[in-house]
Amino acid sequence: MKQIEQQLRQEILKQLGRVNKKNCPKIHRLIQTREGYASVEERIINMVASEGITPSACIPQIEVEL
Repeated sequence: MKQIEQQLRQEILKQLGRVNKKNCPKIHRLIQTREGYASVEERIINMVASEGITPSACIPQIEVEL
């Protein structure tokens, strides 16, 4: 289970690395701090677990909700 969690966190890191001020300004602002990144990461993990969608699909949904 730990390996799956680690792989998910790595994929989230990769996908959040693609976020910039133009494509997701609210998430971009949030992930500039450790607390903000952790908050977005936790939200993505919850969405992946509950809705079965990919981290990359979570990002635009979260941006709209913010």
